[in-house]
Amino acid sequence: MNKSILCLALSSMFILTACQTTPRQYNGSTGYQIENQTKTSATLAYTLAGRSNQQLDERKLQRACQNVLGAQKVYKLSILSINEIPNPAKDEHYGIQLGETRASFGLSNTPSLNNGEDYATRQALEARPSTLKVVRYTCS
Repeated sequence: MNKSILCLALSSMFILTACQTTPRQYNGSTGYQIENQTKTSATLAYTLAGRSNQQLDERKLQRACQNVLGAQKVYKLSILSINEIPNPAKDEHYGIQLGETRASFGLSNTPSLNNGEDYATRQALEARPSTLKVVRYTCS
C-alpha cells in the first residue's frame, strides 16, 4: 500500500513538473511560432517575457525545437535576432453594455473600507511585464 502511494505521488509530481516546462504554441502574448520547417531544421520565433534568465530561455528554445522536430535530439540553436516589443494590453471589460448607447452598468472595482480583500495583492497578481522579447532562431 505504501509503495503504491509513493509511486502515485512521484508520478503525479513528475507529470506536474513536465507540464510546467512544456513549450506552448503562440497564444497572442507568449509562445512559439513556426516560420519555416524542413525535416532536419526549423526557424522559429519565440515570444518570451521581458525578464532575462538565459538558462531558462535556452531550455525553452531547445524544448520548442524538440517539440517541432522530434524529442530525441539536442539541437544546435542559432539566434537570428532578438527584439523587444510592447506587451499588448488585455481588453478589460467592466460592466454591461446597455443597448446601442455608450452607457454601461457595472460594479465598482475600487475596494470598500470594510472589505477584507487585499487590494495590493490583487494588483500584484495582475501585474504583467511591459515588454516582451521575440527571439528568432534556427535549430538544426
